Amino acid sequence: MRYSISPPPILTSKPADSGIFQVFECLDGELEYEQDVPGKISELPENSEPLPELTWEFRIRCNKEAKVAYGPWVDRQREALWQYFFPTLLEDCPVTPEPTVGQTRIFKTVRFKLWLACPTVIDLYFMAKMKLNQIHAELPVHGSYFEASFPFSTNPNGFDTSLFMNIKQPIVRTNLSYTQLCKADEIDINVHIHYPRMWNSIQIWTIDLIAKKPQVYFVFEHKCFFQALLNDWSSSVPPDIYSFAPFIYDMTVKGDHLELLIPCNQGNWIDCTNGIGRSPQQQ
Repeated sequence: MRYSISPPPILTSKPADSGIFQVFECLDGELEYEQDVPGKISELPENSEPLPELTWEFRIRCNKEAKVAYGPWVDRQREALWQYFFPTLLEDCPVTPEPTVGQTRIFKTVRFKLWLACPTVIDLYFMAKMKLNQIHAELPVHGSYFEASFPFSTNPNGFDTSLFMNIKQPIVRTNLSYTQLCKADEIDINVHIHYPRMWNSIQIWTIDLIAKKPQVYFVFEHKCFFQALLNDWSSSVPPDIYSFAPFIYDMTVKGDHLELLIPCNQGNWIDCTNGIGRSPQQQ
């Protein structure tokens, strides 16, 4: 699964494919595609249950050495592709009419599911002051998964996108001198995005993060690190009236048996990857 629209900040592909940012790789996996054949609406008896929604799903199962790479640059390419195939309508999005008796049923949602049945590596790359930075996550335990639901119809109040990811026993590091960032027994991330019918009305992003037995490491440099990530992900040029859309982030973070570790030595960091750099006082 590869694409190239503008020069990437780092080349993650093989030398033979130079110039390509590889966002997904799996040495062995399974791909399933399921789509119902819609029939026509028939008259239902009174007090009968509504018909189940039509199924339209993509399913991927990774069985060996999965790697995922993402970041602000990749997200900008995703946005460019989305705008090419689904350009923004500078007007109210019309409501999708419900089919009546004798008409063909319509698809309302397309779903995507990704199962990680193997050790997986997830890398997040971003730029800060012409320097490449990285968040590196290792998922050594099988069983993590990702689900996404995308709307294919518009309701009177708009439409909604849902994303959910279950991550088992992640170990997350950065490329800072103090590499540790966090680890946990399990992390659930649930994102719900509501888009109104008016293209430039307020979007509501509801983000819930629940971690079981998280262990978080914090040094002051992490503040600058994540600020640089947000700066790279956002645009440095103010959007014009034809592209600006306001949004609200409603974020909830919960931790079960949270452990926060803050190194407080003179340098405010301790490299625990090996014992070479430790001073006698630290040992």
